[in-house]
Amino acid sequence: MTRAQTARPASALYLGVDAGNSKTAALVSTASGEVVGAGRSGCGDIYGATTPEAAVSEALVAVRAALAQAGADIRAVRSAAFRLAGVDWPEDQSYWDMALTRHYPAALTSRSILNDGYAAIRCGDPRGIGISVTGGTSGAIAARGPDGELWDMGWWGQYPMGATGLANEAFRAIFLSELGLRPPTALTEALLAHFGKPTVAALNHWLTRRQGRAPGRERNSCARVVAAVAAAGDPAAVEIVRAQGHHLAQYAGVAARRTGLAQAGGPVSVVLSGSVLMAEGSPVADTLFAELPAHVPGAVLHRGSLPPVAGALLDALAEGGVTLADPVVADAVLEKVTGSLPPREFLAT
Repeated sequence: MTRAQTARPASALYLGVDAGNSKTAALVSTASGEVVGAGRSGCGDIYGATTPEAAVSEALVAVRAALAQAGADIRAVRSAAFRLAGVDWPEDQSYWDMALTRHYPAALTSRSILNDGYAAIRCGDPRGIGISVTGGTSGAIAARGPDGELWDMGWWGQYPMGATGLANEAFRAIFLSELGLRPPTALTEALLAHFGKPTVAALNHWLTRRQGRAPGRERNSCARVVAAVAAAGDPAAVEIVRAQGHHLAQYAGVAARRTGLAQAGGPVSVVLSGSVLMAEGSPVADTLFAELPAHVPGAVLHRGSLPPVAGALLDALAEGGVTLADPVVADAVLEKVTGSLPPREFLAT
């Protein structure tokens, strides 16, 4: 729990869930946007968890925790928005739909299920129009156009993204350098020190051995080191972070074109989120900022105004009948949501 509840909330509640690889977060609010319950759990990605069932279990842990803090039953939820990593194909959406029906056969009848990339869009424009660019454990890009057209990157992403991408490209640079196939790089010394390994061979063994292999979260923990080495000017590290920022900008442009945002003219809300893009002085974000206007003319950047799970909650409110298209209503709801969110550390990766 993030704070004690002193009064039972109104009967009509709204539920937003943002599930990723590093964590799953759930928020419950009243129609005014006041957050009355929050829950957190582990990996909610059906591709990234040990089993799809494990991902569902983690998401429901977060939901139950949020409802328990609110002092409410699942039947009090009028509208729910599930924004879930790993909802990349129609069958993924169907899997979650069947799982939620199985667990809550008489509840959550008004719900939407989309990729987690969509979660942050309303954090920039409460109407839910715009682009979300996430650089977290992996990369996620999603967009909703002025006519409601949707597009998300999903498995169309053909380049290493997020912390996983930074780590994997850094390992590639180190290993090729060790073999004499690339120039020496400061990444070698930095990553050996970070992981506490004496040699490149020992690092390679730890990352790839059949038993006792490095877990994904620990592998990816070097992403900040890669960014720091890039900031210090190492050519290999600079190339890695610039390439990621470039590709994120390219895919944001695809999202704009596929949803009619590029053709509509005028400003386009672009919301950034995720640990890689939100890190202070992020070189990936710097490249993205520099290149985005060429791919998304009229881009208006929003960075870190609200956590993505708050965007999922705003989706639930809008889909449940709260008129966020009305600027007066939207401002009032945003003020309530912002003022009642759990502490920042509760939602940190």
